[in-house]
Amino acid sequence: MREEINLYEKVKMKILEDIKTLDVDQRIPSRIQLAKEYGVTRTTIERAISELVGEGCLYSKDGSGTYVSGSMIAEKGEPNTQSHKQWGVILPNILEDTYPGILRGIEDVASNNNIVTQVCNTDNDPVKQSQYISNMISYGVSGVIIVPSIIEDGNVSVFNEIGEKSIPLVACNRGISGIQSPKVISNNYHGGYLAAKHLIENGYRNIAFIASISYSVSIERYQGYLAALSDYGLEANEEFVNFEDYSSLSVNLDKVNKIGYERVKEMLAKDNRPDAFFCFDDLIAQGAYYAISNSGFQVGTEIGLVGYNDNFYICNSLQEH
Repeated sequence: MREEINLYEKVKMKILEDIKTLDVDQRIPSRIQLAKEYGVTRTTIERAISELVGEGCLYSKDGSGTYVSGSMIAEKGEPNTQSHKQWGVILPNILEDTYPGILRGIEDVASNNNIVTQVCNTDNDPVKQSQYISNMISYGVSGVIIVPSIIEDGNVSVFNEIGEKSIPLVACNRGISGIQSPKVISNNYHGGYLAAKHLIENGYRNIAFIASISYSVSIERYQGYLAALSDYGLEANEEFVNFEDYSSLSVNLDKVNKIGYERVKEMLAKDNRPDAFFCFDDLIAQGAYYAISNSGFQVGTEIGLVGYNDNFYICNSLQEH
């Protein structure tokens, strides 16, 4: 195993030495050519190039190839020690959802590499998002990590500018429409499937789905929920499905929690009521928990409940009840 690691590291350093002789924005040979030149497998080449792209030495153009980046190559061909001093981190709201955990992970890695992070909150406003990115580009950040705004205005010019400047860009939670970039995301479809499957296998049959709004992540979890129902021969009841409108984005956490409470309370008051709830996230599940309890039902026996995201603070809070 160590020999494989040594080989990959040697190939990476060899590629780095070779690209120092090339011009900025010059295309490097194809993976197949490099594999033949260095006498290694294409997998080894892919791994080495992927890391060099992530480090800012190279950048890729979809369908065109891989090119030498200007952000890591100084005038004399030495690594530019200033280029990796600051990352821009853009989140919808640092206080919400899984974002505190995401930021903590970024900060830990940045700290270990002597990198400063600049954090901005967009509140899911695409205009603010574009302004922040423009500012970060002008400040000379060496990389951008973003959880994109749920609301999209179709303006990708600022993201194109990031590409033109050869600034590495990574999207979290969801991708950016019209932009090719690395993404760190969960398998929301499969997670939604597992959540509904768990409820079904515990004897629940009339399972509701409660989400804040309809966007890529909530839709993928909803599709997983539908697939599980179908696989177990159960029909989806449209009356048991709830998506809020986009006005929910302009409110605070208490409002999101209230969505779970009010919608679940309404459904449980009907004669034809669900016997379980799959909630899009733990904030909605928290509201649902109190709605079920206040409606006179026992959570986990009479009425099933599953949240999503495994929010540490919310889960601990509910366990205390």
